[in-house]
Amino acid sequence: MEMQPIEIPKFPRLRGEKAIKVLYDFINELEEQRGKELTEKQTTALIKLAKGLISSIEAETRSGTSDKDIARVHVANSIDLSLWRYSSVQSKHFRRTFL
Repeated sequence: MEMQPIEIPKFPRLRGEKAIKVLYDFINELEEQRGKELTEKQTTALIKLAKGLISSIEAETRSGTSDKDIARVHVANSIDLSLWRYSSVQSKHFRRTFL
């Protein structure tokens, strides 16, 4: 199956606890799709990415670091690249969730 690029829509910026809650919801949704809509490897990779973001947000919150102090571009590029890598998933669920 040939990998097809997708256009990544603009998402609202979430901060702190709201962002963490959404990421945990995303992890729960991924777990529900494990072995169904996504492969085991895809599910595991996306969960690791989400948990890494949660850890980063928690560390930022504990240290009191502001958006201006962190490399937001690096994080955004990492997310874009990860989503692009897994865009080969051609399920209705994936398109409904991310497009």
